[in-house]
Amino acid sequence: MSDEKTHTDTSKLVPPPAIAQPTQAHLSPSPSLDRSLTFQPEQSQQRGRTFLSRPHGGSNPGSRATSRSRTSRPNSRPGSRPGSRPVSWLVSANSDYTSMYENYGGSRSRRTSGIDESDIVSAMENGAGGKMSRSPSHVTTVDEKNRPLDSTRPGIVSQRPSYTGTLIHEDECSIDSSDEPPRGNVSALRASLLLGKAFVGTGVLFLPNAFKNGGLLFSCITLAVVAFICCVAFLLLVKVRLIVRENFQDMGFVLYGKWMRLSVLWAVALSQMGFVCAYLIFVSQNLFAVVQTFTKCQFTGIQEKFYILIPLVVLIPLVLIRRMAILSLPSMLANVFIIIGIVYLWYFSIDSLAHHGMGPEIKLFNSENFALFLGTAVFSYEGIGLIIPITESMAEPEKFPRVLAITMTIVTAIFASVGALCYSAFGSNVQTIVLMNLPVTGGMTITVELLYSCAIILSVPLMLSPASKIVENAWWGEKSGGRSFKVKMQKNAVRTLLILICAFVAFGVGGPSLDIFVSLIGSVACMPLCFIFPALFHYKACAKTWKAKAIDIALGVIGVVAMIFTLYITIHSWVDPAEPHPELDRCAAFTQ
Repeated sequence: MSDEKTHTDTSKLVPPPAIAQPTQAHLSPSPSLDRSLTFQPEQSQQRGRTFLSRPHGGSNPGSRATSRSRTSRPNSRPGSRPGSRPVSWLVSANSDYTSMYENYGGSRSRRTSGIDESDIVSAMENGAGGKMSRSPSHVTTVDEKNRPLDSTRPGIVSQRPSYTGTLIHEDECSIDSSDEPPRGNVSALRASLLLGKAFVGTGVLFLPNAFKNGGLLFSCITLAVVAFICCVAFLLLVKVRLIVRENFQDMGFVLYGKWMRLSVLWAVALSQMGFVCAYLIFVSQNLFAVVQTFTKCQFTGIQEKFYILIPLVVLIPLVLIRRMAILSLPSMLANVFIIIGIVYLWYFSIDSLAHHGMGPEIKLFNSENFALFLGTAVFSYEGIGLIIPITESMAEPEKFPRVLAITMTIVTAIFASVGALCYSAFGSNVQTIVLMNLPVTGGMTITVELLYSCAIILSVPLMLSPASKIVENAWWGEKSGGRSFKVKMQKNAVRTLLILICAFVAFGVGGPSLDIFVSLIGSVACMPLCFIFPALFHYKACAKTWKAKAIDIALGVIGVVAMIFTLYITIHSWVDPAEPHPELDRCAAFTQ
C-alpha cells in the first residue's frame, strides 16, 4: 500500500480557528493490527491507527548516531559506511561511540516543552486498553479502509506537537519483530565493540581489590550474577524504547512524570561525575608513582593528593569541547592503551603465580567487606545510557540480544580474569589500583602507568559531557552558545566549575579511600540506573502478564535492597574501617 493512501499530508491542511484536542477514534484491536509499532519507520502503513510523523526540524535525542544511516546510499553495505576504507574502520567506530556519548545527557528540548501530564493521561486512556507510543507529532487519524478521515472536522488534526498514543499489544514488547525496523549501518561486530568500550575502562583496575573485599569464590559468582541481571535490565530498557520512543530520561517523564525524569538525570549526573572523580584519583596515583620511579624516591616535595591538580591543565581545555566527534582519534588511542594495560596485567599475574605461587591471605569469602564488592561490580558494568543508541545504530537490530549476551560474557570473562588472577597473585597486599602492585623498577611498568593515565585523561571529557549537558539544559534550555557569546562563556564557566568540583571531591577522598568511594557511587547512582529504572519503566510500559510483572518487581526489589544494603555498609566502612588498608613501600626497591 503506498504512502499516498495512508498518510494525510498535514502541511496542506488548514487548522480550525480554535485548536481542539484530537477526538478519540475507535480503534478496535484485531489480528491485522498486531505488532504494528515494533520497530516501525516514521511513516506507518498500518490500518486503524493514529499516524505519527515527527515535525520538521524535530530531533530524536539519543539516536543522533543513526540519523545519517537513514539517509545513506541505497547500495551501502550493512556494517560499513559507503566509500569507507578498512583502515578507517576503528576510527569510524570510535566516532560512533563519541557521537552516542554526546547525547547521553539528553536535552529538555521540543519533546517536553509545552507538555503537561494531562496530555500523557489522555494518551494512555485512548484506545481499548492498549499501550501507548508517545512522540512529538502532528496527528492524523486513519480509518480501517486506509482512507484519511475528513481533515476538516475539528479536532482531527492538531498543529502543535504533543505526546499522543498509538495502540499496540502485549506481544509488541519484543525485540524480535516481523516488521521492518529503522536500521542503521553498524554491523553486529562493530556494535559489540561499542558495547565493550562502554563497559571496559578503569573499573577493571579496581576489581582485584574488590575481589579482596568480597573473597575469591564469592566475587566470581557475584560478578556473573551482576552481569546477568544487568543484561536482563538492558534488554528490558530496549523493549521499553519500542513503545516509548524517547531517550532514557524522557522515558521516565512520559511514564511517571517530571519527578522520574529528574531522578534519572540526577543519577546520570552523579554517576558520571563520580567516574571523573575516580579517574582523577587514579591519574594522580599513577603520576606520583611515575615521579617516584624516575627520581628513585628522591623527590618528595609534592604530596600524592596534590598531583590531582596536574591533569587539570589538560582537562580544562578538553572539557570545553562541544563536538565529541573531535575526540574520536584520542578515544581510539585510549582503547589501545587500556588493552595494553590489561594484557600486561594478565602476563605479570600469571608469571607471578608461576614463580611465587598464591599471594598471602587469600579468602574465598570475606564476611566483613563483601558488600563493597557489589558496588564496585555495578560501577564496572554501568553503561546503560549507550544501550539504546547502539541498538538503533545496528543494521540488524534484531540481533542485539545475542550481541549483548556475547559481549557481556566476554566482558565478564575479562573482569573475572583480571580480578581473580591479580588477587591470587598479590593476595591481601593488592592495592586499590592494581597497577601499584607492579614492580617499580621495570620500564614496562612505567610505560603502562603512563599509557593508562593518558587513556583516562582522554576519557574524562566524554565522562563529564552528560553531566555538563544536564546542567546546561537546566539553566539555558535551547539557548545556543553559537548564537550568543555570553551564553557560550557562561557554559564554559559551568564546565570548568564541574571539573573543578570533581577535582575538589577527589582531593578530599584521596587514594586510601578510593575503593570505598567507587562502591558508594556504584550503590547510589549506578544501581538505580542499571536495575531500578529499567524495571519501573518496563513494568508500566510493557508488563501485562504475571510473569513479566514478577520479573520487573523482582528486579526492582533486588535493586532497592542491594542499594540500601551496600550504601549502609559502604558508609560504615568509611567511618569505621574493619582493617587498615595495606600500603606497599614502593621506595624499598631503590634502597636495596
